[in-house]
Amino acid sequence: MTSLLLFVILSFAIRPSAQSAVIYSGVQNIAIPTTFDGVYLDIDTATSSTSVITGWDVNPFFGGYAIGNSAAFQPVRSGTGNSDSILNLAYGTLVDSLLNYAVGEAGSSDHIGGGAYQFTEGAQGYLGFKFTTNSSAGPFYGWMRLTLTANTSGAIIHDWAYDDTGAGIFIGSITSVPEPSRALLVMVGLASTLLRRHRQMIAK
Repeated sequence: MTSLLLFVILSFAIRPSAQSAVIYSGVQNIAIPTTFDGVYLDIDTATSSTSVITGWDVNPFFGGYAIGNSAAFQPVRSGTGNSDSILNLAYGTLVDSLLNYAVGEAGSSDHIGGGAYQFTEGAQGYLGFKFTTNSSAGPFYGWMRLTLTANTSGAIIHDWAYDDTGAGIFIGSITSVPEPSRALLVMVGLASTLLRRHRQMIAK
C-alpha cells in the first residue's frame, strides 16, 4: 500500500503543467533535396524554401548528408567546435544547457554512419538544438525529427518542437518539462502526509 501511494505521489509531482510552453510544428514532412542548396528552414515561422530565406535556421542539403546552421541555430554536437559532429540523440534525451553546442554559422558532414550517435541512412533520427528567434528571444531548446540520406532521395524533415520558456525539453516530447521546484514541493508535502499517516497506523 505504501509503495502504491508513493508511486501516485511521484506521478503527480512530475507530471507536466496543463499550460504547455512547448511550440510543436505538427508533422511537416519537408523534403530535403539532393542539391547543394538543399532546403532552408525558419523554425520561428515554419517557413521553408530551396533558396536562402531571411531568418533561416537550419539548412540540410545533399539529402541531409551535409547540414548547415545559422548563428542563431546550434545543433547538439560531440564537442563545442564548429567541426565537431552533430549527434543523433536517443528518444527521451533531455536537451538543455548541459549539452555541447558551437557558436556561429557552421556546417557538418560526418553525422551519417554506423558509429555511436550517428544517424543511420534512411532511418529516422533526432537532432537536438538551441536557437534564438528572429526577434532575438532565447536561447530556447528543442528537437527535430529527420530522415537523412547520403545524397539520395527520401530525406525528410518530419517535425520539430521547442520550449519557449528556455526550459529543457525531452527529445520527442511536445509537453513541458515540469519545474523542479514545484515538483519537489509537491513531493515533500505529500510524502510528509504519507509518513504521518503511516506512523499513526503503527501507533494504534
